[in-house]
Amino acid sequence: MAPRLRLWPSIGSGQSTLTAQARLTRPAATRSPQACRFCSLQQRAKPRTQALLADAQQIIARRRVSTASAVVESEALMPPLAETAAEDPEPTPPRTPEQTRAHLAETLHALQQTAGTLFNLSRLQLAIRSLQQPAGQESIRVAVLGLAGAPTGALVGGSKSAKELLRLILADPLQDEQTWETQLATHDPKEPLIVRVRGPNESSKDGHAAAPAKSSQDSTCAMRFDKNGGLAEIEVSSPILDGNQLEFLVMESSLAVPTPPTSSPSDPFEGATETLEETILVPTVEIPTSADGLRYTPVTAPVHQALVVTNGILGAAAVVNLPLGTYKDEVKGAVNLSLPSPETASDLPFSTFDVNMSVEAIGLFRESVANTRAYETLWTRGGVSELTRWLREGALHRADGTTKPPVRRLVASVLRNALASIQDAEAKLVAASSTTESGAPVARAFVSLNNGLAAWAEAAHAELQTQLDLAFSGRRWRKLGWWKLFWRADDVTMLSSGLVTQQFLPQAEQNVVFLAGRIDEAVRLAGLRTSEGTNVVGRYTVPVVAAEPGAATSTGSPAADLPRTQWPTHISFTRRYLLDETVPALQALAQKLVLQTLGTSGLSTALAVLTYLSSLGAYEAGAVAAVGLVYSLGRMQKKWEAAREFWESEVREEGRKAVRSIETSVATVLDEARDAAVSGGKGGADRWQQLRNLRQTRALVEEANQALAQLK
Repeated sequence: MAPRLRLWPSIGSGQSTLTAQARLTRPAATRSPQACRFCSLQQRAKPRTQALLADAQQIIARRRVSTASAVVESEALMPPLAETAAEDPEPTPPRTPEQTRAHLAETLHALQQTAGTLFNLSRLQLAIRSLQQPAGQESIRVAVLGLAGAPTGALVGGSKSAKELLRLILADPLQDEQTWETQLATHDPKEPLIVRVRGPNESSKDGHAAAPAKSSQDSTCAMRFDKNGGLAEIEVSSPILDGNQLEFLVMESSLAVPTPPTSSPSDPFEGATETLEETILVPTVEIPTSADGLRYTPVTAPVHQALVVTNGILGAAAVVNLPLGTYKDEVKGAVNLSLPSPETASDLPFSTFDVNMSVEAIGLFRESVANTRAYETLWTRGGVSELTRWLREGALHRADGTTKPPVRRLVASVLRNALASIQDAEAKLVAASSTTESGAPVARAFVSLNNGLAAWAEAAHAELQTQLDLAFSGRRWRKLGWWKLFWRADDVTMLSSGLVTQQFLPQAEQNVVFLAGRIDEAVRLAGLRTSEGTNVVGRYTVPVVAAEPGAATSTGSPAADLPRTQWPTHISFTRRYLLDETVPALQALAQKLVLQTLGTSGLSTALAVLTYLSSLGAYEAGAVAAVGLVYSLGRMQKKWEAAREFWESEVREEGRKAVRSIETSVATVLDEARDAAVSGGKGGADRWQQLRNLRQTRALVEEANQALAQLK
């Protein structure tokens, strides 16, 4: 019986950016006093910058309000993380690459224990085993799937081509035909086969060194029956792929693509957690469990990469119908198709190879070395070398100890699909909490809002970088060069204010208002707010200036008493802060530097005149004047350029904090709305507890994503 791979459409596969840190806001009484933003960043500046900006700090200190700790509250410019770092006098030292790898494996194991139903356990276990192996020397599993039938039912005969392709990839043209080539060619294509690439000095599956070879043919082949898995195995040696711990699973497959129903299904989220990637990369192998071969036990065999092999024009049509382009690094389509020229294959969404041409090339080379030119021509046109290069790039050992790309992509895929499963589970809880017909639309609305928040955050960070890069390299900002301050000192406020007003996240501010409107629509659709009463669901806490630490009270959470707005106002709040606090300080510093430079130059000139009048020569007097002029101009250049660079970094940092604060604020509002929607009705307490468990799982997934980003 040919194993079948089921394929289901994916719903809601976007990655959520909601984090559990949004619900960990500390009371105001625990905050440490800080200076204003412009001064606080000077503490992180370089020593040279600190010395050069001492005058600016004094000017800003005189401009402070009576509350000497004027700092944006944690809801405003993202300081739940900054506060935690400030309160912890001994920050956690960075992990070593080995510790990061172990921490990621432990986090994945914790996810397996706590929320195994939300994951594809086979892929999760493969990821954990890969991380437990030495970095850069992980075993890579590749499935060579011979497509037996297209979605229309037409036979494409890919099983035989799959065996031939694998034989051509592993064959050594410098040696005669090996025993394993015959065994692979005569193997029943309906029975799965494991092919392990092991060199003469490499360890076998059980970890023992390979036994000494009795002959040249037997040294490269050892076929046996796997007692544990019930699968036939072949160990071969390949001159190109030896030493990379590569394993192949050769099997016949039939990808069944179900057609989505046209009418509204009873459960719109059924099958949402199974994707094409998980289907192809987790083939199901049916192992016979009875002597007569009538009973089979399905066993999942997860792999890192897959080759979907078909034959002819019908096979090419079957591969084109599959969305393999989304997973081009993990899944690759290969069609046994003869093309008139190699240039034609470059425009196709799959790779092509010619079995007959490649077999002829190897046969000619084995006959005589004199056929090298003909072998090279036929082998290149055969197309097998491209597939070999694709396999070798992923499986090649890394001498620097970096993780192999297939392993990294596997972990990222597991976490990405886990976030999609969490979103689908949350949507089901929201839909189950409503007995009306609006349950499913509300659930889909919350799923789309998660994806919308992720898209907004990505676009906002990109806009912040591009717009500020254009602003600080533009003509207006260049007008404030240090040598132009003598006639543009009074234009600093106008130019810098125009830069902040026009190019500080204008599009992101408009998009977040639109996103807040979508959230309000979902809240009203769920019946959580029918009027503009005291209900705060779907409302955002306004950014405020914190009071003095001594005036803070210890009653509850201060965020509950703050006024609420219909959309996040962090960007406009940050813009006003930059205009009211940092721009005047920059203006005052420019004027002071001009006066200092003119004063120092005037004093040096007066000293030069006195020197000339005291019977010294003109050269000596000119030298005194020149030294004073050069010193004053040099000091002006250093201080002003340092202040400009510092202000640029200040604007970028405040923009980044504003984006992160909005992301956290919107995530908190979404969580509050989802809590209110889930906790209502019969059984709301159980659904609310399930929602809390999902959020704890999501926090673990975010922690694993952070560890993956730091993985070497």
